[in-house]
Amino acid sequence: MCHFRRHLFIPSLLLNIGFIASCQAQVNTAPNRAVPTLRRVGTLHWKSSTEQRPWTDKSDVPVSDQMTVPTSPRFVVMVDSKRREQVIDGWGGCFNERGQKAMESLSSEQRNELMHSLFDSKTGLKLNFGRTPIGASDYATTLYSLNETPGDYSMKNFSIERDKERLIPYIKAALAIRPDMKLWAVPWSPPSWMKDNNSLVSGNIKDDPKTLDALALYFARYIQAYKGQGINISMVMPQNEPNMATNYTSCLWTGEQFAKFVGYHLGPQLKKEKIKTDIFLGTFNESNRGGYAYWVGPSMQDPTVRQYVSGVGCQWAADTTMAETHFLFPDVKLMQTEAECGNTNSNDWGFAEYQYGLAKKWFGAGASSNMIWNLVLDETGKSTGGWAQCSPIVVDTRTKKVIYTPYYYCYKHFSYFVQPGAHVIDTQSVWQDRVAFVNPNGEVVVVLGNSADRDFDVALNIDGKQSATVTVPAHSFNTFTLAK
Repeated sequence: MCHFRRHLFIPSLLLNIGFIASCQAQVNTAPNRAVPTLRRVGTLHWKSSTEQRPWTDKSDVPVSDQMTVPTSPRFVVMVDSKRREQVIDGWGGCFNERGQKAMESLSSEQRNELMHSLFDSKTGLKLNFGRTPIGASDYATTLYSLNETPGDYSMKNFSIERDKERLIPYIKAALAIRPDMKLWAVPWSPPSWMKDNNSLVSGNIKDDPKTLDALALYFARYIQAYKGQGINISMVMPQNEPNMATNYTSCLWTGEQFAKFVGYHLGPQLKKEKIKTDIFLGTFNESNRGGYAYWVGPSMQDPTVRQYVSGVGCQWAADTTMAETHFLFPDVKLMQTEAECGNTNSNDWGFAEYQYGLAKKWFGAGASSNMIWNLVLDETGKSTGGWAQCSPIVVDTRTKKVIYTPYYYCYKHFSYFVQPGAHVIDTQSVWQDRVAFVNPNGEVVVVLGNSADRDFDVALNIDGKQSATVTVPAHSFNTFTLAK
């Protein structure tokens, strides 16, 4: 018999078709063997998406009571629902002004349908987390903070009037569909006068006690003001991407400054005002400076700070920072805070396949939740800084057409099936594009991708029960569910 070597079976690469054919020939000439009688013990439900046929129901797949010897070269993906990793808290994305502005070009019926496609707990992406900026993100229509009065340490001039124009209506529309959604917030920049360059763009945080006290009060006033609008902010993070000095709202911090702010200013301020909002460290987006040791360690190693830290948020290239934190603190909540957005607004199938790979990466690093960046953009995809980016939904403001991109369906193959409270579970296979979960009710969910240019035969072995062989289409996403 041929022995298939691991490095030859990576679905994202072209496979050696001649090698497969030679193995097939050897299988066909093997001695006849007695075929055991198999007893059907379950059924796999199969949802599949290709670029031409997204979100398609495929024929149910029978599951037998034992693993059989393959009669042709194929992949077997082995799943063990008892070997459990982190709990999945849910799925989400970010509210931004430019998304709301794009939707304003639609009729009320179109907007309602679009929002249900994101938040409806039965038919949509079932998003149960929402991220919102404190002040301007790079997808605000213009740059702003919630208090640009220099030296206003007591926050007398703090105001969310700007947010009432677009952000708050956007959030409230989502809450009307998903009232149990959890909102979390982070600034791209504090008020300009809290920085060494007196600008919302770039610069370093001033870390003197008076400034950090004022910033803590800024957070408290924000949480309270949103509560006054009927919006509960369940968690905050101090700074978006604290290592990035950009041409839009941004601010540089160190890990030690995070620890100082959280442990000696923000945490005590929220406690003093009896505000029950969690604090996560983040959002970190790189690991090059030392990963955990640089960004997270200063907070976790100081008991005064540690008491206020409920979790850590990471995005982009900070997967090593997350993995190291997960290794040291397996019970600490870890959030993937922002999916990568692409270098153009191509919104093609290749971008969706890339997002599938990123989802695998973050679950492997210990993420308990997964966040889309912009949920909705217009046809240009452009940010305040001029960067065109991708999104799961595009609104063409010229034609008033709503476009569900391949990324939308890629994400739905996870979020539609994997419930809050599920666990990531262990899998083994030479088939690399695989992730599996077990829902709270015992249902097993297996998500397989195929980024190759040809179809492949795959069988699933779930807790010792073997499925019939399925042919996974080229360039597809597939979700298989097996009820307990």
